[in-house]
Amino acid sequence: MTITTSTLAPTSSRTRSTDDPPVWNRLKLGLVSTCPRCGHERFQHGYTRRALFDLLKKRRRIDAYCIDCNVCWPISESERRGIWQR
Repeated sequence: MTITTSTLAPTSSRTRSTDDPPVWNRLKLGLVSTCPRCGHERFQHGYTRRALFDLLKKRRRIDAYCIDCNVCWPISESERRGIWQR
């Protein structure tokens, strides 16, 4: 019997404790963005605090989504500045 390990497997001996939430269960930072199609403010809750601030620091695109219109758009500069002020 041979055992192979993935290159994605952790190399450290530290295992995740039961106190560490899985990635999908980490606290998300909510933001509000206005849908360009319907004009309603939509609460965006898909980004963790760390991921959102990494995107802001690197000047990367931050997408928002309107479930009613099924439209995805990049948030505006004023919305980006509002996040930094938190």
